[in-house]
Amino acid sequence: MTVVSVAELRRAWHAVQDGRFRPGSTDLPPRRTDEQDDAGDDTSWTPGAPVLPVLGCHGCAGATTVAVAIATVLAQPVRVVEASRAGTSGLTGFATAELGETGSGWVRGHRDLLVLDRLLDGCASPDQVPVPDPDPDLDPQDGPLLNVLDAGWPTGTLVRSAGWLRSSVLDAEAVVLVTTATVPGLRRLEGVLHELDALPAGVAVAVQGPRRRRWPREVASCIGQRTRSLLEEGLVEVPHDPGLAVRGLDTSPLPGGVLSAATTITQLLQLAGSSIHHQKGNPQHVH
Repeated sequence: MTVVSVAELRRAWHAVQDGRFRPGSTDLPPRRTDEQDDAGDDTSWTPGAPVLPVLGCHGCAGATTVAVAIATVLAQPVRVVEASRAGTSGLTGFATAELGETGSGWVRGHRDLLVLDRLLDGCASPDQVPVPDPDPDLDPQDGPLLNVLDAGWPTGTLVRSAGWLRSSVLDAEAVVLVTTATVPGLRRLEGVLHELDALPAGVAVAVQGPRRRRWPREVASCIGQRTRSLLEEGLVEVPHDPGLAVRGLDTSPLPGGVLSAATTITQLLQLAGSSIHHQKGNPQHVH
């Protein structure tokens, strides 16, 4: 009797979901050796500094904008890693200096003190995203680094995958969830909270739109149980900027309101010296 590993069953399930496993099909997931199963589906990422995942609860929620704003307000060497799928990168026009391909599947750019890494090509699933380069071209003498990770995938897809991207999100000490002050936006936030199940100690919820007291009745009434509790502790209101909404991220300075919201996030999560800490009982948030 052949024993099938959990990893192989997971890959078979993903194949079914992707439509690659149908009656009569010969496109079966390749069998892996015990050594490969023990090693995992991908090599791990050893960033050498804390990782702060930024998760967009839905498309165009503004996760990349929040990620680069957090990195900007820290005013020290920070690395932004964007693992978005092909055609969805928000970093394309943000760098002021493009350094080109790194040779490992990434494209690197610089902007002030920031190193900006984005994918060269698209990936079909999170476990296919190549591991970021080990050397982000930052001088360690400039101070400790923070890796702001713009995960760029639906949370449900991410947590059901394997590899470094999933573990970087689930093992982080803090996370930023980004959504919009709309009925779909808050419903997706509630769904993400269920998908993540166990939250880290530090959580900030960046909600783009008007201040909470001005949310339409339909929006206020659709808040789920988990969302309601989290909003009381970690809500950060990100003002909508019409210019940024039209242009997207480019070489222009980030709007003051967005930078102010990012500063609140750094205070809430206590991102001092790029070390992530969270002190319960006295969170800071904006209402």
